[in-house]
Amino acid sequence: MSPAPPSARDGHPFKRSLAICGGMPVRDEVLNWLEEARADLRHAKVSLDVGDYNRACFAAQQAAEKGLRAAALHVAGLLPRGHDLTKLYWRLRRHVDLRLDETDLSKLSAYYTQARYPNAGMERPSLSITAKQGEEAVSIVEAVLNEVARVIRDP
Repeated sequence: MSPAPPSARDGHPFKRSLAICGGMPVRDEVLNWLEEARADLRHAKVSLDVGDYNRACFAAQQAAEKGLRAAALHVAGLLPRGHDLTKLYWRLRRHVDLRLDETDLSKLSAYYTQARYPNAGMERPSLSITAKQGEEAVSIVEAVLNEVARVIRDP
């Protein structure tokens, strides 16, 4: 039997059992989604460093998706499905003011399939996606996660 996961009482840096942000309690589940988004951002940066630009783009897409899900769970109590970041953004905007660029979100959304599968937009994504695209994807997701953190702190 494995031990229970650490909690804020155990001093774990990423998990708080009940935080108050902007007067609204933040559930552990919200924080879990946000921390997984941040983990994906770290993976994207490592992938950039080693030249795996397609993996950087996919990890950036995943980070944005998980971040938007964290915000939706926090402000609306729902965990939307799907991988289209613009659609997640539109659904979330019904509940809270977000300041994100839809063009950037649509770029990241495309990487969900294009960065992973041959012939899903390019024949060899591991060869075709450039460092510039990877850097742009990381920059976009950093802006997304900053905005999500603002929303969670101040819904």
